[in-house]
Amino acid sequence: MPVAGGAGGETIAVPDPADRDDMRTLLRRLLRLDEAAVVRLTSGDDGRMRVWSRTPFGALVVRAVGGHCPRGDVVCGADHLLTELDLLPRGDAEGRVDPGMPLTSSWQGLLPPIDGFQVVEAVPAQVLLDLTESGRDAARENAGPAGLPPSLLDQDVLTVRADTDSPVAVDMRTVFSMVMCGFVPERAGRAPEGEPVRVSERGAWLRLDARYGTAYRRTDALTLEPR
Repeated sequence: MPVAGGAGGETIAVPDPADRDDMRTLLRRLLRLDEAAVVRLTSGDDGRMRVWSRTPFGALVVRAVGGHCPRGDVVCGADHLLTELDLLPRGDAEGRVDPGMPLTSSWQGLLPPIDGFQVVEAVPAQVLLDLTESGRDAARENAGPAGLPPSLLDQDVLTVRADTDSPVAVDMRTVFSMVMCGFVPERAGRAPEGEPVRVSERGAWLRLDARYGTAYRRTDALTLEPR
């Protein structure tokens, strides 16, 4: 899919205030991780808009909200988009927002495939919260001037289908991205009882689906493949 810019006075539209709240929450979390975060917005056939971003941990994350965007695809700054959303009155019925200057050149790589993923296993969401807490403890002990050591982020911290000939490993980069983007529901570090996170794969792609969003990682060193 080609990437379009938000020039020419075109606007995105997020009519439902609840969807705008969800979008603000994600943008704030992304900006907390990276103050220069860039998001890519794509419109789907289901009438919902996908908000994509790459976290500084290396995973690609996405959350769906009701809405649409110019020509179905636009790249913009998360900070600008959050400011524009904050200026909208909650009772605004159209939810139209200017995505600002197009940042097409800032988007590195293409999007993952839409379908063809096979669910491997559903794991308790609490497992990801516990792994994140352990990872934070390790980060506090080992972080240096350059930030978190790659050895910590690259570590496989969860293995599903472990008792087969084709186990699937999940690294700390993906776990951090899922939890720190707020995709796993939790209160005081505890997920709801029985809350699942689904682990799926398609070739070299790994996908984790939680209640509020999805994270993707490639399990090889290749550039993101086209749709």
